Amino acid sequence: MVNRRRVLVACVWAACSSPVDSFSSSHECHRSRMTAAHQETGSRLDASSNTPAEDASTRNSQYLEQSQSEFAIAYLNEHHKDVLSSFVMAFSEVGELSVSKNMWMGGSYVLEEAKLSGITRDSLIIEATIQESGKSSKQQVEVSLDSSPVKGMRKKFIELPPVDGAILARSSQLPIDDFVRRMVRLCNQAKAYSATGKMIQLGVQLGGKGAGKLKDNMFLNQVPHNRYVRQYFYEMAADAALEAVVLCSAGFISNRMKLQVMFPEMNPQMDSYRIGTLLELTRTIAIRFAEQNLRVRVCVQGSIGQGIFTAIPKQLNGVATILKRMDWQSGEGEENEGMVGDFVNFGHIGKEHVVNFKEGEGGEADTQQDDVFILICPQNMQGIESSIIPYLLEMTEAVGDRPMILINPDLVDKASSQGQQSVRGRQDRIDFANSFKTIFQFQNIYYSGTSYFPILGASTLLGPEEMWVSHQRRDLKGGKGEVYVPVYASESMPDSEVLMSTFSQQ
Repeated sequence: MVNRRRVLVACVWAACSSPVDSFSSSHECHRSRMTAAHQETGSRLDASSNTPAEDASTRNSQYLEQSQSEFAIAYLNEHHKDVLSSFVMAFSEVGELSVSKNMWMGGSYVLEEAKLSGITRDSLIIEATIQESGKSSKQQVEVSLDSSPVKGMRKKFIELPPVDGAILARSSQLPIDDFVRRMVRLCNQAKAYSATGKMIQLGVQLGGKGAGKLKDNMFLNQVPHNRYVRQYFYEMAADAALEAVVLCSAGFISNRMKLQVMFPEMNPQMDSYRIGTLLELTRTIAIRFAEQNLRVRVCVQGSIGQGIFTAIPKQLNGVATILKRMDWQSGEGEENEGMVGDFVNFGHIGKEHVVNFKEGEGGEADTQQDDVFILICPQNMQGIESSIIPYLLEMTEAVGDRPMILINPDLVDKASSQGQQSVRGRQDRIDFANSFKTIFQFQNIYYSGTSYFPILGASTLLGPEEMWVSHQRRDLKGGKGEVYVPVYASESMPDSEVLMSTFSQQ
């Protein structure tokens, strides 16, 4: 059996012996415990935000540390005055007044300056200098950290939903991370895109958990990659997958998930593609689950098509055989003794490869159900009956609400003869493909679509409830190394136009 088995998730799916239909109910106790814990956390936050009105310094001490608050205020006032002015115009009554008062005479009501004076749990306290009819006056403006643009400014700025308070509480217990994430949303609404990366850097500098932070000196332009670089990506992806499974067991996220891991050795469109890297990544994730007493089914796409046109995608040719022959350290006396065949099993994509619990008869051992399913690069092909979607759809129905993780899927239609993967049923296929939510992504950004080197940067999502962060790769002076610097962040996948515009401003 596995020697270094941990018990982090043992309470989530501990030796699950119920049919797939009762998967949720068998963990109701665990779900209720986690829900109660998060409700308690939420109630504490709500209680602390409903305190009587106090001066700014007292409220600061309840949210950010004094040194963090002072540094953040000084930094924003010195480097982001334009952003603070945009906040005042977009999220306060000053913006609405400027629209009404400048309607008949432009320039009669102007915001001259905005200076941050305080940060509370709920808002930014800004001293606004306003010129009205040639006379200047100062006014204190309170901008909520969960603001949306005021009515008169909704055409000029963008309206985005507030960040879920429960996600904020789960993703980090540090107030500075809470502040940074809410500031990133405000910057995106105010179209201050380049400031979002600065907010991420501010959080790192002030002792945050380092949202979106990447290792220096990965040298992904060098192929093959160093082993420690591969292992770095394997561990990040495995951590994100395990976190997602825990969140799924508590009912916080869907059981349909996907990992997009596209550094050069994982990108099948590049000549640097290495099948061994894909399988090592899969092995690391599967072992991580098995260490938590979860039974894993690793599935590879089988032959699909019709007649003599039956085939397997070139990218997956031989993968099923190599996967079984890999060194899993599962032999007698090895580190993961007995893991393969007990906690890790293999199969193809399809409902017939979903194993449910079955009670043994006549003295036979019980058949244990699979807890987690890992599907390696499911993809459509050109040809008749060459869409993987029907097989995936049947499998998701058989799996029920157990976690199902796709690694680097390609579910885009590939139009073929006889109207296959064409207009008919396209929206249903798109909706099904979109039902798998990204829980981890690392994708390099290049200068053009036809040249993959040098690398410009990377777009990342380092966890199921983290922000999307885009980085620019920069060489250190004198060729002493390279760093990935956060330049843009958002709650959703970055828009390509916004991303390239932000990159050009750096």
